[in-house]
Amino acid sequence: MLNEMGADAVMLTSPVNRQYAADFRSSAGICLATKQGEGYFLTDFRYIEAAGKAVEKQGYQAQMIKDNKYADAVNQLIEKHGIKTLVYEDKALSAAEFRQYEGLLKAELVPLEDRLEKIRQIKEPREVEHIVAAQRIAEQAFDQLLEMIRPGVTEQRLAAELNYRMLRLGAQGMSFNIIAVSGANSSMPHGVPTAKEVQAGDFITFDFGALVEGYHSDMTRTVAVDHVTDEMALVYDTVLRANKAGCQAIQAGLGGRDAHNVALDIIAAAGYGEYFAHGLGHCVGLEIHESPRASLTSRDVLEVGNVITVEPGIYLPGKFGVRIEDMIWISPEGPVNLTQTPKELLILK
Repeated sequence: MLNEMGADAVMLTSPVNRQYAADFRSSAGICLATKQGEGYFLTDFRYIEAAGKAVEKQGYQAQMIKDNKYADAVNQLIEKHGIKTLVYEDKALSAAEFRQYEGLLKAELVPLEDRLEKIRQIKEPREVEHIVAAQRIAEQAFDQLLEMIRPGVTEQRLAAELNYRMLRLGAQGMSFNIIAVSGANSSMPHGVPTAKEVQAGDFITFDFGALVEGYHSDMTRTVAVDHVTDEMALVYDTVLRANKAGCQAIQAGLGGRDAHNVALDIIAAAGYGEYFAHGLGHCVGLEIHESPRASLTSRDVLEVGNVITVEPGIYLPGKFGVRIEDMIWISPEGPVNLTQTPKELLILK
């Protein structure tokens, strides 16, 4: 990337890109890499011991920074390696931080833009392994949760239990705040769990994921309690067919908009097109929402190495909603569904 840009080095300041480069997670630090292959991980006393053990495996030298004097340390490296042009993360720095670095650093600053994000879109085998491990934890936790779902339990209790069980199974955190919404609340795609009690005849939508080594999983399942109406069964079947068709369509070379329309066409044909207003899916990795994306406005094209969600939904305001989400890895041998939890309509008695 540096050779293509004609730049001498890159300075990574965001936690996500620092981890991608040096395979070490921290809330503070700078990762600097030169086009000749030298790498440095600058951090403070809190992380220096752990960083020293981790980043050396990736070819980086760990250096401790005192009194937050990162600019001084970067200038020493600029002088040491004769760096004239230094790439910086324009999408990660605030305006104030940029002005500070611009005034202190003795090199021309060149914006990174989205170049590293594009590299990160193509997952290496070890990255897929982390995503799969996170997904298996989420699936096991969900299986354990099913026995707790009954009338009278609150949405907040179910979300808390799912969180707890993922942590017990080895998750290092949650991919995002868990969505657990029931009845009329399930018509809100990103509803927040409340003290509402689950009732017989409710749909409950769970959207959740686990973190393993900084990598996210993401899945959604909708289950019913006690019974469903004819309309609920029809909506669920429509979303299920849209999900399956979307999963089957995913492949390298497919446009994000085309992927979205595969699911939208099925939902629209059933008369619910206006109630599916979000994108079909997004890629996952070190961030929960990455590109390429599948949506009505997407101009992205899927590639080998992408891990993308397929999550069609129908949301009827004031009544109920249904969403079903799987993760698809476009492997060199073809698409692979990483989600193993069954998705046929489950009515819990």
